[in-house]
Amino acid sequence: MEDLTLNPQVGQINRKLALLGLILVSIAPTISVTTGFILKAGTVAVIVFIVTKLWIYCLPAFWHLRVEKKPISWSKPTNGGWGVSLLLGVGMIIVIVGSYLLLGDMMIDKETLFELLEPVGLTTPATLAGAIFFWVFINSVMEEYVFRWFITSKLEELVQGKWKPILLSAGIFTLHHSIALMMFISPLGTIIASVGVFIGGAIFSWIYLQYRSVWVAWIAHACADVAVFGIGWHLVIGF
Repeated sequence: MEDLTLNPQVGQINRKLALLGLILVSIAPTISVTTGFILKAGTVAVIVFIVTKLWIYCLPAFWHLRVEKKPISWSKPTNGGWGVSLLLGVGMIIVIVGSYLLLGDMMIDKETLFELLEPVGLTTPATLAGAIFFWVFINSVMEEYVFRWFITSKLEELVQGKWKPILLSAGIFTLHHSIALMMFISPLGTIIASVGVFIGGAIFSWIYLQYRSVWVAWIAHACADVAVFGIGWHLVIGF
């Protein structure tokens, strides 16, 4: 019986499917932040945000199970890596907080940040605390599921080597963050923060490819988010 995995035609079809899935998922976050931050489309932006969130969360699972007909995977952390991820996460906290202490006044416009957050109710302690909990413990897990499990894995199928998928996925991860960042921090701050996001995305992707679990990569991601949102809390609420 012919081994379909060695059939060039089948391989080409699989690569095309991987590319299509990659494109369909990758563009959604950029559409969302462009509508919300650049166009400032109000209610439309909220609707687009909800739709794109559902899109990027549901489509990868649908693609994996129905289009590619692969088995369910819970990304079980069977290869270790917890300590490495935590160590890298703590290092990222130190770098993020240190950068803020050194360059914060040059990078972040506090008033603009407040103006962006006030219309959506994120300038009171209770609502901001709830949002931070969501971003650290739910959204970051989902980002690992989307950007590492799906996007990085698709890039693995499309390009050779280990570092090309890592760097490409980090670039995709950085794009929508950079669009959002430039709305409330200086051009210098946007460049510095974008470089930081890119390095962070590369670290998360490396952890995922090394240990093959989004849960392990999430530890470092959560650490970075704690530092970022801790700074946001300081700017908006104070300590």
